[in-house]
Amino acid sequence: MSLLIRPLEEQLLLAKTTTDKSLLWELHKSPYMNVRRAVARNSNIDSDIADNLIADPVLNVSYMAKLSSKATKDREFRTTLTDCVLCEKSELDLNCIECEKFNNKMIQ
Repeated sequence: MSLLIRPLEEQLLLAKTTTDKSLLWELHKSPYMNVRRAVARNSNIDSDIADNLIADPVLNVSYMAKLSSKATKDREFRTTLTDCVLCEKSELDLNCIECEKFNNKMIQ
């Protein structure tokens, strides 16, 4: 059974905690941005996963992959990185809608 049809919460937990590279390889293709971001932050990824995620179209994912010690590619960000991209909160309890920084920007 493919991991990618499992619920978001289960994918997130695996992405954060697994040491199995084959599971991480599958999870790095998840349709959920938070899952891919969690994979990028997992210290057990290899350079292939890190380099693939650096090219992710979602900056929240690609920035975290760029920070990985396993990354062998680089990416230049031609825009100012927002607080959301730089956020260090765990993906397991990430709730951007309730984020104080996010809400303060929406008010301005």
